[in-house]
Order: sequence, then C-alpha cells, then structure tokens
Amino acid sequence: MKIRHPAVAGQFYPIQAQQLSRDIHAYIDAATVTAGGTCRGVIVPHAGYPYSGPVAGMGYAVLARLDQSVPYDVVILAPSHRAYFRGAALSGVDVFRTPLGDVSVERPTGAAGRGSCIFLSDEVHAREHAVEVQLPFLQIALRNFRVVPLILGDVDTTQLADEILAMALPHPLYIASSDLSHYDPYDVAVAHDRQTIVLITGGKGERLTGEDACGFMPIQTLLAIAHTAGWKPRLLDYRNSGDTAGDTSAVVGYTAISFEEA
Repeated sequence: MKIRHPAVAGQFYPIQAQQLSRDIHAYIDAATVTAGGTCRGVIVPHAGYPYSGPVAGMGYAVLARLDQSVPYDVVILAPSHRAYFRGAALSGVDVFRTPLGDVSVERPTGAAGRGSCIFLSDEVHAREHAVEVQLPFLQIALRNFRVVPLILGDVDTTQLADEILAMALPHPLYIASSDLSHYDPYDVAVAHDRQTIVLITGGKGERLTGEDACGFMPIQTLLAIAHTAGWKPRLLDYRNSGDTAGDTSAVVGYTAISFEEA
C-alpha cells in the first residue's frame, strides 16, 4: 500500500490526534450557518488552523449536515504552492495519512488518460499543504468518503471541469481550497476580498487572478461545475487573519462559500 504521509502536521495543524479532533470539532460547533439547499461543494481556506480554521469550520459545518449514510467521493481542487507545471496532478497513492487515520484515494476510471489534462504525480503532492489541511476537517465532518486529490498547475479549467464531470462519480462533493488576498493592510484586504467574493458569487470566475485568490483556478473549476449543474452559491463567512489572529498590518483573506442544490 502506497501512503502519503503528513507533510505539515505540527505546522499548519496539531500533530496530536486528540488535540486536532478537539480543535476541528470546536471550529465546526462554533459555526452559525442557517439551513440552505443541499450542499454539493464548498470553497474553504487552507492556511494554518489558528488563522483560517474558524472560516473553514463554517464550510465543513454545512458538509456535516449532509446524509452521512452516503459514501461520498470528495474531489479536492487545490493550487500548487511549490511547483510549476501544466495540467492537474492526481496522486497515485492508496491513502493519505493524517493524525486522525487514513483517507482512501479514489482514481476514477479514465482519469489521466490520453489527451487528459490530468496526470499522476506523487512528487507534486509530496509537500503540498493545500490538499492535506482539508483532510482532518473531512474526517470529522463526513462518516464515509474517499478523495480524488487534484493539485492544479496551469490548466484549462473548463476542460478540467468537463473531465471531472465525465468521471460520473456516483456521490461527488467538491472542495476548492483557496485563500484570498495576501498581506495587504486590513482595510485594503477587506475591500479587495469583498470584490473577489462578488465575482465568485456572481459566477464571474474568468475575471479572477492570482492576486485575488491563490486558488483561483480551483475556484474557476468549481464555478464551471456548479454552472453546469445549476447549483447556487451562498456566502457563509468572510474573515481575514486580522480577525482571527489579531495582526492587522498585513493580513490574508479567507472565505467559505457553499454551492447548493435547491
């Protein structure tokens, strides 16, 4: 069995399982999210938990309300912070290990085939945090799931969305892993991030750039899938590191947005 071991446990989130579980439960339990439609996907941040955990908790609180008898295939769309490449890298391991246990990886039939923008690469996944930090939240929020972990380089997001939909996963959920603006003063960041959120909720993903969100390509991909499926976005939360950690001189923005079926 091929295992992808944690790369950022003890840095982005607690390495001790009991503390990690307590923290995530606290983030989810503190979420004040009103009932909406059935959630099919979320945008959530991927920073260290003390910074972005409260916002991520809002997104995962919505997933925790889903039917827990369903075996979900969770497609995680994440940006690459460490390598430049073309396409979308799918992990070739069998499980991703976290302090809370192992998460099974699904490689759908036909993925990474001839002409696909998806390819297999354990190297791209080895040190990347943007997928890894989502896994403990998923382990708390969902009872039965596998993941399709995709790290996006320079990719045609419309083609990628079409390829993901063509996988015909029986019970898919989608996670777009992204922070928003980086290291602006508090007031500048809030104004910038509010504009970005308007673009996202207005379905104008093509106008997003890396200045708006490090995971703009994951967001564009989720928006394309949501448009095809007819899901509606709902803003759950916006905060930045100035709100959660206190330093307002140079902040990172975070949002949680749910895509819901009526």
